[in-house]
Amino acid sequence: MDVNATGQANRIFVSYAHLDDELLNQAVGDFTHDLKAFYAAQNGGQLEIFFDRDSIGWGSDWRRRIDSDLRGASIFMPIITMQYFNRPACREELNAFYASAELLGAEFLILPVVILGAGRITADHPMPEVRLIESIQFENLEECFISGRGTREWRQALSRIADKLGAIIDRAEDKMSALNLMRPGEAEIALDEDFDFLEHVEQLNQIGGRLPREMESAERNLMEWCDIVTSEIQQFGATSPNAMRARSIAMAQAVRDPSLKLQDSASVLAASVSQADALMRSMVGQLSGVRTKEGSELATNLVKSLTDGSTDLRELSGGLLEILGMLKTMELLSIPLRKSIKPGRVGFAKIQDVVTTIERWSAIKIA
Repeated sequence: MDVNATGQANRIFVSYAHLDDELLNQAVGDFTHDLKAFYAAQNGGQLEIFFDRDSIGWGSDWRRRIDSDLRGASIFMPIITMQYFNRPACREELNAFYASAELLGAEFLILPVVILGAGRITADHPMPEVRLIESIQFENLEECFISGRGTREWRQALSRIADKLGAIIDRAEDKMSALNLMRPGEAEIALDEDFDFLEHVEQLNQIGGRLPREMESAERNLMEWCDIVTSEIQQFGATSPNAMRARSIAMAQAVRDPSLKLQDSASVLAASVSQADALMRSMVGQLSGVRTKEGSELATNLVKSLTDGSTDLRELSGGLLEILGMLKTMELLSIPLRKSIKPGRVGFAKIQDVVTTIERWSAIKIA
């Protein structure tokens, strides 16, 4: 491990869609490699970059480590194209890191880098993760990646990002020092003296109180959307192109409002589940740090209370995969139909994210 003069290593976790690295001839890997060198040259320190999910320090239990890693001033760098938002693993990483950073008041520890599709990162985009990246004020490196490694644009972008990382790390160290939190490199997880367990319990109870309603709303809208889409698909038949176009426009009108309702309710539910996940993992981490039987039992009961109260949406969402496959053909028939279905697809993706997060709760390990 590379360390700076103080014996500390500054960690960066890079999240990206592997398809983007392949598209750009491994330019994402080249970028992280060169960024490490530029940071050392400009700041005199070292970066420990976890670029691949299979690398040590990332791995399958990365969610378990988020809270302590952020308290150690680790930085999360999502490398964005519009394909990033189509990947469940990427959405999960972004949401989990952001929720935990927000809980610590350290949202600045997330530095999004957009390498393609910057013009589509807007505040009114239907995908919550896209709006999140826009709100964080991402770095636009499109020109850098299009120009390629070794160009003037490439070097200028690396220099700018290295400077920004230096400022973020300085800010993080000042904040963590003021809070008397753990320094990077320490072997044990220190208890946070400013951690208010009862306040976290109250926040979690508030979320838990509304989760059943949000679950019910999302499930109801999902079933309604599924029923309407299925009914509309069944009305298509072997007929003239003009008749099929008229049918597709009628279907667009029928599914528009249900699609929007599904998108809205599923996005609200996903946001609540993400907040609950961050709160619960932070509380479990603190309780596990106590290393007593009572603390372990309390942490176990905390996880169980949320897991027992959740609704299993997997069966419903699993049944929709076939319908979504059929919709691919329908969406080719007209632009209005494609636009009407799109919010429903966003809602479905958010329900998939909810299912994945809730299923992970039962696997949380109590130290």
